[in-house]
Order: sequence, then C-alpha cells, then structure tokens
Amino acid sequence: MVIASGWGMPLKPCIALLFVLLAMLVPAAVAADDDSFADGQRWGLEVGFGGGRIADTAYTRRLETFGYSRTSPSHYRMSMAVEKILFPYFSVLLQTNLLDGQEWTRPSGIGPDDRFTWDTWTLDVHARAFLPTSGGRFRGYVQFGIGPAFTPSRLYARTSREPTQTKYKEFKLSYNLMGLAGGEVMMADHVGLFFQGGYAYAPSLRNRLGDRHKSSGGLLILGLSGRFGRRL
Repeated sequence: MVIASGWGMPLKPCIALLFVLLAMLVPAAVAADDDSFADGQRWGLEVGFGGGRIADTAYTRRLETFGYSRTSPSHYRMSMAVEKILFPYFSVLLQTNLLDGQEWTRPSGIGPDDRFTWDTWTLDVHARAFLPTSGGRFRGYVQFGIGPAFTPSRLYARTSREPTQTKYKEFKLSYNLMGLAGGEVMMADHVGLFFQGGYAYAPSLRNRLGDRHKSSGGLLILGLSGRFGRRL
C-alpha cells in the first residue's frame, strides 16, 4: 500500500529554478568582500520542525476504495543535519528528514479497527552554496540533496472471526531528491536561527495493483542551529 504527499509542483522546473539560483549566487559570493559566516566556524548542527501538504494519490484513493479513512494527516515535517563548511561560500551536509507519516483505519465490525500506518525518512547528502552579509551574522543559501528514502509500514487487521489482530510489516527502500532555499541568522556566537523551504520528491510505497505513493511535496522548516569548530 502507498500514500503521497505534495503540492503537485512539477519536479523538473523546481530543480531548474534551484540551479538558476545557484548560478546567480556563486558568482556573487566570489565577488563579495564580506566576512566569513559565523566568524568562520567550520561545523554546524541544525534541527528544524515545520509542515507541508499531502496530496491524494492513486495509492491513497485505493485505500479509500477498500474502506479506509485517513485519521492522521501528514502535515508534520522534521529535519536534522550536520554541516561542514569546506571553504567560504560552500558546504556539504548530511541530512535526515521526516517527509511523511500517516495512519489510516477501517471499521472491523468486531474488536479494534483495522489500522495501516507508515513513515518515510530520508538520509541525504546535500551541497549548499551560501552568501553571508557584511559582518557574517546572516547568510542566504540554496542547496540540493540526494539520498535513500526508507518507508516502514505496518498493517493491523483481523484475519478470522476472532477479534484479535494480526500484524504485518513491510519495508520499502527508494530514493529522495530535494531542493531548498533559506537563510540563517546568528543570534549569539554559537547559536543561530534558520528557515528554509523547498520541494522533495520521494517515491515510496507501492501496492500489488501497481498504485504508487510519493512522499513528495513542498515543505517549510524553522529551526535552531549550533556553530563550532576551528575558524576558516
């Protein structure tokens, strides 16, 4: 079984726009005579929370055909990342994201309702180009990432006249493509506030009828960052 999330935005135009922003940002960064961001601290940690929109798909419509209804919509997003600034205006990140998490139920007639749940997590490597302001207290950035997507699913259903349920588990491995643009402001020497928005494309679940769920769509994240390490 599968579910989808997204704003229905075409993937190729979104990626093309990110590359255009990247092409504009990098030359400007090289030409700028600004101080290093966050006083040149090389390492960063980011933890953010936010939301996104889930769109119906052939997979979720199939669930409705079989009598299921969504009880837990997937509007919640979470992101955690470790960043290493390799040189001024460019860094790489190892980032994990929660893109999807849904619960669907169906009356069983006897005992507890049948229940189907899943979550989609990713583990991506991102490249980030950024441009700090004079003094290095704020920077704008664009980034692009790719990595595997993991979707464990669980079905709790009756298989006999007895009210007891049987648990079925599945694990799907796919991929994720993500493009983001955002900004970060340092509130203290080692603590900052960041915001970012973008689009993720992550095919996930597939049922036996061939319906595919895509844990994809637009997202907005707000969070805290920590900066440390040797100066550049």
